[in-house]
Amino acid sequence: MLKRLSAILFVFFVAGSIPVHAADFPTKEVQVIIPWAAGGATDLIFRALGATAGKYLNKAVVVVNRPGGGGAVGYTDGMKAKPDGYMLTAAVTPLCILPHQTATAFTYKDFEPILNVVSDPSMLLVRSDAPWKDLREFVDYAKKNPDMITVGNSGAGGGVHLVALAFENAAGIKLNHIPFSGGGPSVTALLGGHVNAVSVTPPEGIPQIKAGQLKIMALFADKRLAMFPDVPTVKDQGINFSMGMWRGLAAPKGTPQDVIRKLNESFKKAMDDPEFQAKAKEMSVILSYLGSKDFGALMAKDDEFFGKLIKEMKK
Repeated sequence: MLKRLSAILFVFFVAGSIPVHAADFPTKEVQVIIPWAAGGATDLIFRALGATAGKYLNKAVVVVNRPGGGGAVGYTDGMKAKPDGYMLTAAVTPLCILPHQTATAFTYKDFEPILNVVSDPSMLLVRSDAPWKDLREFVDYAKKNPDMITVGNSGAGGGVHLVALAFENAAGIKLNHIPFSGGGPSVTALLGGHVNAVSVTPPEGIPQIKAGQLKIMALFADKRLAMFPDVPTVKDQGINFSMGMWRGLAAPKGTPQDVIRKLNESFKKAMDDPEFQAKAKEMSVILSYLGSKDFGALMAKDDEFFGKLIKEMKK
């Protein structure tokens, strides 16, 4: 009897010590933290991707919005999550920006890269009834009236905020930056006339541009958007500047690599799915897949780039 009990306990403890990873993963819904309010670009992209990814994971993918601190609240929560693959975080350019601007509990090194999904240019939007017909008039007014043009963003210290600051330097102007809890609220503020412009990335503002409510004042891209071929880039208009945002998925540091591979495979299938491809085209986002290793290299590269840029801008 004692031998039998010992054998049972041995099997129990051995079985309990064997991690149940990719073979059974996932056994419940997978959550994705969005560090900004609902309605912004990251939120819209990952809601669409998650809806498609669910059929490849055989479990629901649920978006959880945790705005605050220009993304710091969501990234801190994501870093602290259990490293089992069930709580992921939208890894967006600000992950490599915020730690250089203020004291944060995290850096990109606290996350395991899964894949990059999107690489989009940033842009300045204004209302269609704005007093400036083109970028030249906008810049001329800003030079004569420093700090008078208010520009909303998705949070102080975030990616699109930094883009607008960098554009100021390139154009030789001074804008008045107004932070919001996400890209969605900033666009709402612009529509309501509470700010003069907003710094965003697609798909933020795209429906309102199509509806004729907003227009692109400055497109910080190397080439024109396929959806708006008549809208010139700022380079087309004589200002040598371009900057955008990448958006991917990451898990807490220490998440098993077989789980990372399972997540990568499932979300890559979702990216290639015709349903999501059509949605991405409708949102005017530029899909740009990178695997775990290459996405990690991109994070490291941009962490160094933005660290140097922010140091220069503070001088």
